[in-house]
Amino acid sequence: MLPGRLKYPRTPYWPYSPTIGRGDTVHPDPERFVGRPVVVTEKLDGSNILIHRGKVYGRSVGAETTNKWMAMVKKHHAWKVTEPDIHLYGEDIYGVHSIHYEAVRENETFYAFALRDSKGNFRSMAALEQFATQRSIPVVPVIFQGVFASIAEMRVSIHAEHAKQSALGGEREGIVVRIAERFSSAEFARNVCKSVRRDHVQTDRHWTRNWRPCALRRD
Repeated sequence: MLPGRLKYPRTPYWPYSPTIGRGDTVHPDPERFVGRPVVVTEKLDGSNILIHRGKVYGRSVGAETTNKWMAMVKKHHAWKVTEPDIHLYGEDIYGVHSIHYEAVRENETFYAFALRDSKGNFRSMAALEQFATQRSIPVVPVIFQGVFASIAEMRVSIHAEHAKQSALGGEREGIVVRIAERFSSAEFARNVCKSVRRDHVQTDRHWTRNWRPCALRRD
């Protein structure tokens, strides 16, 4: 059994990311993603959350969240993940941050991006997709699955993806690259990185008082 709830680790930046946060970690070995199966997914602009034992937690996993912008994930998905040894992480866009996506259904405001198993290790992307599909939980948009032959090829691909719109409509915040297969928690920082759009606007300290729900489809 895992020792309590596990916080999602901070993701290092791709060295060539258009924006790199001040004081944030840069991935030291981009060659890690060359010559082996990787998955590139869209980095959505929302709230990083954890579903564990049927409850929802924010970036801090100290206590179950009571925030109103988590209402849709509680209503539609949290109750589907009750196993004591499973941690499901995802991005929730119900509360609008800096990007206004097109209207989504109530059950499409949460998008899973990582699954941790009974030992706290990160499951493969295929395992995450299987788990989420079985429970009708959306997964972050997948941009690419395959092998990059060189850093140059990877840089060209990532640069091109930054220029495209989000799969949800509107701007694309960025992308995340991860090793496709399962890896240990200790190896997280070597196996995942992110690249964020230029001039990305961080949520300010007044967001929690002034937040607004995203547009919802009624069909």
